[in-house]
Amino acid sequence: MWLSLGTEPMFAELASTENVSSCGVRVQTELPWKANTRVFVKPSKGKEWARARIAYCQRLGYNSHALGLEFYGTAHRYNLTFRCIHCGGYEASANFRSDPVEREEEIKARVYRVQCARCGWKGVACGISAVRMLRYKSVETRGAEANAPLVRPPTRAAWRKSEGVLSRGAA
Repeated sequence: MWLSLGTEPMFAELASTENVSSCGVRVQTELPWKANTRVFVKPSKGKEWARARIAYCQRLGYNSHALGLEFYGTAHRYNLTFRCIHCGGYEASANFRSDPVEREEEIKARVYRVQCARCGWKGVACGISAVRMLRYKSVETRGAEANAPLVRPPTRAAWRKSEGVLSRGAA
């Protein structure tokens, strides 16, 4: 597996793979790498680079280090806006995430916990009553210890770029 910081000029180190799981991979390198560094990785015979985070770097001996890499995945996050039944404002919302893209019919068929930002009311609402549905992508890493996603919120520019309005009701 090739590891690179992605800087110019492109320098990459060939590392041997020790352990592969659905969350990441443990590799052995000659160079020391810093934990929490974002790197590009590529199979030794592959063409596509992927993103990963160095979870740890353990010194094994002279010129020998073990790295734990967590791969990034893309999740789809949704924000649904409802009309508040308490104050009448359009500030009640629900948020959820999903690995695959959800169909609009599936979103409308569910019941969501909602909270109004204006009056603080909390309750439930059916997706069919949503006046707006937003979908955006967020980059996440898979935690090896809990196999649970560790969310990195998208930057404001990335959020605007990938924001998609699924439907809009009459206001």
